[in-house]
Amino acid sequence: MGIRPRINKNVNARSEIKADFEPNCASENAKFLHKYTEFEVELWIDKHYEKRLLQGDDNGKREGISEENVQKLIINAFKYLLDIYLRFPQFKFINFFESGKKPTKERIVLKNVHDNGTLNVVIEIHFLDTSKYEVTVITAMEVDDFKIADGQYVISIVQNRVLLKRNVNKNLQEIYKLKL
Repeated sequence: MGIRPRINKNVNARSEIKADFEPNCASENAKFLHKYTEFEVELWIDKHYEKRLLQGDDNGKREGISEENVQKLIINAFKYLLDIYLRFPQFKFINFFESGKKPTKERIVLKNVHDNGTLNVVIEIHFLDTSKYEVTVITAMEVDDFKIADGQYVISIVQNRVLLKRNVNKNLQEIYKLKL
């Protein structure tokens, strides 16, 4: 066996190397290597949402459901959806197409409670490929009494917390709370 080469103990070389190292979650001496940014989320809108947005109903055009407001809520909520899923794996919100199986149709209601009321956005998220997802806005309403289907999940973003709820037998139950 050969002799293992020794690390150069030159103080100047050592301090230069140490400047690149800093604490992270796992180590007091870690060096940043790479930031993974190859994560793609496509936003789509269903014709039902667009009709509600442009034409409204008997009472006229719907207020508070602009594409900008809806898009902002989805983008803000997506990180919480993933965070809650990683902490609470029973929470299923991504639809997969599997050969020979009926596709799932999980829909989630995103709620943004603000001074003027509550923006409710119903979305469906589908896995397309590794690191690629499709989010479709099914409908949106700005009302405080939005009806939630039985078994449906709700993500509420309220001031300094995010709440995961599920409608079970017409009773909206809080499942998980994430403090911001």
